[in-house]
Amino acid sequence: MPTVMSTLLLLGVIQGGITGVGLLLYAGRKNGTHWLALGVLALSLTLLRLWTHIVGLEAEPLLRRLPLSVDLAIMPLFYLYALSLTAAPTALIRRAFAWLLPWALFMAYSVSVYLASIGQQSVELMDAVAGRWHYALIKQIEDQLTVGLNLLLAALIWLRVSRYHNRIANWVPERFAALLRFLKIIMALALMTAAVNLISFIAHDMLSLDDRSYVSQATNVFYVALVYLAGIIGFRLKDLPQFAPVPAEPSRPELAESEVNASFQQLQALMQSEQLFTEPDLNLNDIAERLGLTALEASKMIKDGSGKNFRGYVNDFRIEAVKQKLNDADYAKVSILAIAMESGFNSESSFYRVFKAATGLSPTAFRERAEHSSD
Repeated sequence: MPTVMSTLLLLGVIQGGITGVGLLLYAGRKNGTHWLALGVLALSLTLLRLWTHIVGLEAEPLLRRLPLSVDLAIMPLFYLYALSLTAAPTALIRRAFAWLLPWALFMAYSVSVYLASIGQQSVELMDAVAGRWHYALIKQIEDQLTVGLNLLLAALIWLRVSRYHNRIANWVPERFAALLRFLKIIMALALMTAAVNLISFIAHDMLSLDDRSYVSQATNVFYVALVYLAGIIGFRLKDLPQFAPVPAEPSRPELAESEVNASFQQLQALMQSEQLFTEPDLNLNDIAERLGLTALEASKMIKDGSGKNFRGYVNDFRIEAVKQKLNDADYAKVSILAIAMESGFNSESSFYRVFKAATGLSPTAFRERAEHSSD
């Protein structure tokens, strides 16, 4: 009779298959989404192995020791996704394939054991064949290696994604700012996956807890949740532009304070006269090019002149433009969203968030207050 846990695992298997195939068909190779899709499919196979164990299908000769153990492949595939997503050099991505070698070796071993025992007439004889292949010992080594590699790769994913997030957070166009939180989710999930794997290993291999323990059930629930979260991340981040590192520029003397002030005043004039802030995809490189500066110099100039980072500086102009239009009777019939888009915002959610933070009011409340003031 199916239990709640077996049903949950089966749903995770089905969802993982649908999500993995959906990512491959819908997102393809965008931002390395194909690596995430393969990771989700590998995770789905892990859930399938857990499901067959819980429902007792491993007692069936054809399913006994079926080589579904792909645990060693999951984190390397997620690492390849993190590298591709963060615009890593092609050479680095190619070297990262080496992390899949342990999985390939252990999978070849598992397939060999399965083929060697599948022709036996009873489960006992199959177990005897597996014993001659030292199956239990090799699997224990595989579990230990999985824990170690997961911890190491989780740390590498955290470092890679966090550095990328810190590099682009202040100057990515506003329309993509909302996607940045998914980079933080990737960092958190990588560490959580490694931690859960470690706790599960300690519970089963060191404390000898069985599959009915709370640790086992919590682990299964986490892996099912991971399937859903990985799918959401893949579908959302497929549209995040890649921002490759800015090539190193020839060193030149640091700008004098007078030059910084002059550049900032020039930028102020450009923002007013040409209304650069109305360009939704305006980024720091665009500003630097207009002023004849490097991106680093432009960032420092904006910070010194306004006390804010690039996106905060540009959003101040956009918010001020929105406020003026909300106070203008000529815009009384124009929707708030249309005003926001006209002022340079390209995301409704980010506009409402930024406006509320700047004024303490929602755009609707601000307009209503303006209308009451004019009466």
